[in-house]
Amino acid sequence: MTAHTDQGDAVRTSIHVAATPEHAFTVFTSGIDRWWLRTHHVQPGELKQVGVDPYVGGRMWEESDSGDVCTWGHVLLWDPPRTFAFSWLIGPDWQPPAPDAPGSRVTVTFTPTETGTQVDLVHDRLDVHGPGWEGVREAVKGENGWPIFLHGFAAAI
Repeated sequence: MTAHTDQGDAVRTSIHVAATPEHAFTVFTSGIDRWWLRTHHVQPGELKQVGVDPYVGGRMWEESDSGDVCTWGHVLLWDPPRTFAFSWLIGPDWQPPAPDAPGSRVTVTFTPTETGTQVDLVHDRLDVHGPGWEGVREAVKGENGWPIFLHGFAAAI
């Protein structure tokens, strides 16, 4: 796996998995609850479930153990098995976002290789989160950010 950041408002990370792009795309999207870290959520209590509504405009959401549901993103691009993109509405306070919260963008591409699929993730436009956005960038690029999520994704494959 490789991980690096640009000097600006983007984080890039990638991983290679021994699976077809179709399978990798499915595990990343409809299988997100199998690999998403249970410790990473914005609502009080425990994370019960996390999901993706599989269409443009669909929600990226989490449900807490109390049954509360929080939408923390929206699907921007749904192009199986090549590309999946969504807005990231969680700001520097790491709290449930307001319905009109500005969103950065996460784009995941699935490229076939001779031995499986190259999965590239770019989280950009982080500066839209306003003051403190650099903390969001540092968190998502750090070892407990996108790199650990991609490791969990690869393990779920």
